[in-house]
Amino acid sequence: MRAALWTLGLGILLPAVRALPGGPSDLRLAYRHSPCDGVVLVRHEGEWGHVCNQEWTLKEASVVCRQLGCGQAVGAPKYVPLSGEVVRPWLHNVSCRGDEASLWGCSLGAWTQSQCPHEWVVVALCSNGTFREVRLVKGRSPCAGLPEIRNVNGVDRLCGLHQEEATVFCRELGCGPALQASRQGEGVAGKYMTCRGTEQTIRNCRLNNNLRKGCDFQQDAQVVCSGHMEARLAGGEHPCAGRLEVRRGLTWGTICDADLDLATAHVVCRELQCGMAVSTPQDAHFGQGSGPVWTEAFRCTGNESLLFHCPRRPGHQCGHSQDAGLRCSEFRLVNGSSACEGRVELQVQGRWAPVCAAHWDLTDATVLCQQLNCGNAVATRPGGHFGDGDAGIWPDAFHCVGTEPYLWNCPVSTLGAPACARGNAATAVCSGLPHALRLRDGQSRCDGRVEVSLDGVWGRVLDDAWDLRGAGVVCRQLGCGEAERAYEAPAPGRGAVPLGLSRARCLGTETRLTQCNVSLSPLVPEEESRDAGVVCAGSLRVRLASGPGRCAGRVEVLHQGVWGTVCDDGWDLRDAHVVCEQLGCGHALSAPGAAHFGAGAGRIWMDELGCEGHESALWRCPSGGWGLHDCGHKEDAGVFCSGSVALRLRGGSGRCAGWLDVFYNGTWGAVCSNALRDTSLSIICEQLGCGGQGWLENRPVHTSLGTSWVDNIQCRRLRNTTLWQCLSAPWHPRSCARGEEVWLTCAGEPWRSLGDPRQTFNCSSTDSCPEEGALRVRGGEDRCSGRVELWHAGSWGTVCDDSWDLADAEVVCRQLGCGRAVGALVGAAFGPGSGPVWLDEVGCRGSEASLWGCPAEPWGLGDCGHKEDAGVRCSGEWAGSPAPSGPTARVAGTLPVTLCLVLGTLLTVISLALGARWLRGRGACRGSGTLGNLPSEGVYEDIGVVPLGDKDEGLRASGAPVLEEEYDDAEEPRLDPEEGEPFMTTLP
Repeated sequence: MRAALWTLGLGILLPAVRALPGGPSDLRLAYRHSPCDGVVLVRHEGEWGHVCNQEWTLKEASVVCRQLGCGQAVGAPKYVPLSGEVVRPWLHNVSCRGDEASLWGCSLGAWTQSQCPHEWVVVALCSNGTFREVRLVKGRSPCAGLPEIRNVNGVDRLCGLHQEEATVFCRELGCGPALQASRQGEGVAGKYMTCRGTEQTIRNCRLNNNLRKGCDFQQDAQVVCSGHMEARLAGGEHPCAGRLEVRRGLTWGTICDADLDLATAHVVCRELQCGMAVSTPQDAHFGQGSGPVWTEAFRCTGNESLLFHCPRRPGHQCGHSQDAGLRCSEFRLVNGSSACEGRVELQVQGRWAPVCAAHWDLTDATVLCQQLNCGNAVATRPGGHFGDGDAGIWPDAFHCVGTEPYLWNCPVSTLGAPACARGNAATAVCSGLPHALRLRDGQSRCDGRVEVSLDGVWGRVLDDAWDLRGAGVVCRQLGCGEAERAYEAPAPGRGAVPLGLSRARCLGTETRLTQCNVSLSPLVPEEESRDAGVVCAGSLRVRLASGPGRCAGRVEVLHQGVWGTVCDDGWDLRDAHVVCEQLGCGHALSAPGAAHFGAGAGRIWMDELGCEGHESALWRCPSGGWGLHDCGHKEDAGVFCSGSVALRLRGGSGRCAGWLDVFYNGTWGAVCSNALRDTSLSIICEQLGCGGQGWLENRPVHTSLGTSWVDNIQCRRLRNTTLWQCLSAPWHPRSCARGEEVWLTCAGEPWRSLGDPRQTFNCSSTDSCPEEGALRVRGGEDRCSGRVELWHAGSWGTVCDDSWDLADAEVVCRQLGCGRAVGALVGAAFGPGSGPVWLDEVGCRGSEASLWGCPAEPWGLGDCGHKEDAGVRCSGEWAGSPAPSGPTARVAGTLPVTLCLVLGTLLTVISLALGARWLRGRGACRGSGTLGNLPSEGVYEDIGVVPLGDKDEGLRASGAPVLEEEYDDAEEPRLDPEEGEPFMTTLP
């Protein structure tokens, strides 16, 4: 009885109860701390018993509450006790009008202890008791979410509500009829709470304690009432921009652009945790929606927390061609002379604070200026130039390329960052929109197709005689140095960008493009026009490709708008250190050559580098000159920086439980439990692909790694948050005291192998963790269809559908061993995934052995959300074992030949050895032999490990520190025996 009564605020069963002092001594409410809640008991002839009633309503409960001096009745449930609970009826069939002064003034039936024909006892809940409110939580409005009852002593979750119960709940909240219940399809016989659907309150429904069971968070859906209302943005270039869509009940629709004012726009941005409104583009700028166009307009004051709370009145009538659009930003510029210059601030959970200037540069400012609709970046002033502000400084370090539409699309590193010096706040000065320029579809902020802002609208720049003089004006206006190349850029999609300038003839001395001889009217048909493109000297970039993250991989340099590699001739730690520093990745741990991270393609830009280690960029080092080399791609240089990070759970029975380790500075180390809260645990579990909930467990003995890297982790709910964007104490190899190491258990299902659906991975062993680049599909009908997901840098992530076609799907199907591709699906056809979006702009030819071998944007640097997750549908014909999914898959075509040569040589050597031994033994028997003195110990001198398992653990000459799970062809560091990791061995 104790557990069930707690659900409706009746709390804990007490061993003894007493009548309310001063109240009638023959009536009381029992089994609750409060004398104003509980089972109705009456005393007759000196004995207590309960009331036996078929019908028990608020009228009867009101009389009881009034008689006991407990205020009004707020609930009149019927309770079915457990079979072992002793109940004894006394008074039968009470019926009240509700205005009686006491229960004895009601119509009373028989006083008898004969068996009650009903299985329940009656309960009264009074306003002076423990009940406080009913509510829906974790939804997007007060009329949608998970049902709860809040009591004085805590909150009780109502699980498994069906349509009747949800109907009562929604009506009680004043939210209209229920459109969606928590559960569907179970009969009344299995319900713990049963309502007819006509009750005034959920607290009048019947409870059957015999059917009580725990909440199933996976099975319970949110209750949605007809009064529910929420907003979203769709079709935009980032999550905080797009067409404004409003959901009423279960139906999504759009609103007219004439009905969206700035105050309402600010409320929408606040509801979506997107900061503040930047602009409200009109005329279906983000594409036309579908469904109804709501004719009711919102009239917000601007300080509401949700659109739900805004007043409404009749609005305009329009079609989808006038769908409203909205751009929001969690970033702003303050304390400048306009909204387009000032101190950079970030809003997190309603709090604005400056961003640290330690790693902030013009490339980051370029992305912010475009996000704020402020044109292009002109400058970044010294830290604190626009004041310090009153709040602390966020330590987040952004590593933008300059082509991202949104700052959260840039790689961000926060975990382990030291506190930012007071006053060192980042700044940005933007050009503003008038006459502003930007470069699109390039590889950096200083190359690409030219667009110009005229009257606040971005447009194309066309010219059939575009040359270096015009390109020079563009490059100088953007602060990108001199022009290196003027070219005809590929046109954007038809109608995607309007015409800006149809001609731009420059002398080369102008300070901005609009000062040239320009024309605004079309001069030639659009299909005959030529878009202006530029490559500026400032487009030089370096990146690391095909590694386990942004801080390890093959070194690639962007020069003249083309990516190329670096030859390993003379390549050493000093050269690698320059790359690591340039990328904000700490210091170099190793400088592997010989295409350690796979062979690149295209140009080889640099050779014979001679860096001292202090240079600001790789091209500041002495070298043989751009494009001058005597190398092939098998000699591509790589680097492994200290900032390369990864995450794992180790030592549990499955991959979703264990000691939480982080990889940093080339070493695995523990994570400390201090300050870890539910938000942080949820983010970590999501990043590991283990669901959205986690909890800490006490384990008596930590299998120590000797290093504990990070403490005081405090995660914020940001866009695409991972552990790497969480605040923490600075990196330190002795962060934890003994007993503070984290054992984490996540609620998600363990990842299962594609080959054997019964196999559960155990991440405490490198043999059973997913290999770097492992591939799987999810959400489909079978193992050969679904959303494409890749394992990279310790996380499962998805692939963006930009440029996704059958050639890409063909590679995936072959890699899965699923025959030919029959469909390349886009738009999250198999549902949106979670975690990072790892790959974008994949461009397979169709013949590659794995997705690793296809051209693509650098890992994690795409501009997609999960609504653009790519999927495949394969023929399903079994084509043998799945292709290797990690880095070794790039050389899968040569692997069988190489393996045959190695095994053939090995068999020959073994045959010779056995023959020698046989002859030696034969000679010993005979007393002589011509081969008797052949030294057998020299036979295997040059033969290394020949692994027979799934992973190639051969040693690399470079000795590059790598993640144990991540590389098929990399050296495995020797770990402590207590970890259960195998040591490297060699044949005798």
